[in-house]
Amino acid sequence: MDGINPNAQTEEPDIQARRPRGRPRKGAPAAPKPPKREPGYGRLQQLLRDDILEGRIPAGSRIKVSEIAARYATSTNPAREALQGLEGEGLVIISPNRGARVRAIDEDFIRNIFDIRGLIEPYLVRGFAEFADAEDIAAIEALQQACQKAVDAADYPAFHRANVAFHDYIVEHHHNVEAVLLMKRHSAWIRAMSRQNPLTLANMRRSTAEHWDLVEAVRRGDPDAAAAAIERHVANSRAVFLGRMRRDRAQR
Repeated sequence: MDGINPNAQTEEPDIQARRPRGRPRKGAPAAPKPPKREPGYGRLQQLLRDDILEGRIPAGSRIKVSEIAARYATSTNPAREALQGLEGEGLVIISPNRGARVRAIDEDFIRNIFDIRGLIEPYLVRGFAEFADAEDIAAIEALQQACQKAVDAADYPAFHRANVAFHDYIVEHHHNVEAVLLMKRHSAWIRAMSRQNPLTLANMRRSTAEHWDLVEAVRRGDPDAAAAAIERHVANSRAVFLGRMRRDRAQR
């Protein structure tokens, strides 16, 4: 036959090449699963922060880099960086020759956070009210409608999400980046602690009524009224948090 050498050796067929991809031979060891990616420094810091603020890592306890690495299945370098990051935030205290410990999450801690928030948030809200355009007003009205809908349904998780979005929209539209970062850091702490102690329906109604006062002040273009509305809101939130801490302490 033309083109065929009758003396040539016939090659055995390539069985491996003809096997459908992804299907191992019978009896062959299973391919090892790819290792899970360890959390990066930023994500690890967030996980550690949430565990501290939500009480899974007790306030005042000692905490080691090796323990963090084991707890979150990571290596020591990101664990050390996360710990140092939380020291910068003020949630962890690192002392020479004594290691790190978790800061006490007590009434003084809450007072300090809300005192700072009481100074910064009215400033940010005032700036928002001064420069809010029709699009901004429509946006906060829509976000507040979501808060109201959640309250009407007595749905705390939905209220929490809408409340976060409402406040973040106002705060993030300010030009003072440093003030915004500080405000968001403290807000993240408060929100993490809120997940452990949801607001009562009465407090949700009070909160959303204060939101409407703020929305109306912004709609009128009245920065003074907007700042006054958020000051009342912060003061009432502070009282709620401190009240819950006193109640929890009395029940121990």
